[in-house]
Amino acid sequence: MLIHLGDEISDATVIEHLLDIPLLKVPGNCDQRATEPRELVETIAGKRFLITHGDIYRVKYGLESIVRKAVEKKAAVALFGHTHTPCVQKQDGVLLVNPGTLMAGSDLKSYAILTITATAVSAEIIHLP
Repeated sequence: MLIHLGDEISDATVIEHLLDIPLLKVPGNCDQRATEPRELVETIAGKRFLITHGDIYRVKYGLESIVRKAVEKKAAVALFGHTHTPCVQKQDGVLLVNPGTLMAGSDLKSYAILTITATAVSAEIIHLP
């Protein structure tokens, strides 16, 4: 499964047509014409995820707001972008994952691979040269 966290959401639409895998997507603050919901709460492999670009939770100024929303939604994992800075950390029982960015023009490009087992979710950041 591929999850696109916004900004250049049109990339996700292209990927949807090229690959035969499930794809979830949310628009970012730069996706002005997008009609998709700004956040999703999805159960994937038995684990509950909050999926959002992150700007509506002001993640550039801290993660408290997104953590509160994840706890409220009973999400084990919150996936977000917006800062373009990769991170994997746990706060108040919620795994927070920002894969970074693959946008053209970015000096540091990265993405995340999530592994979901019966007992846990883990994330690894992959940096591109």
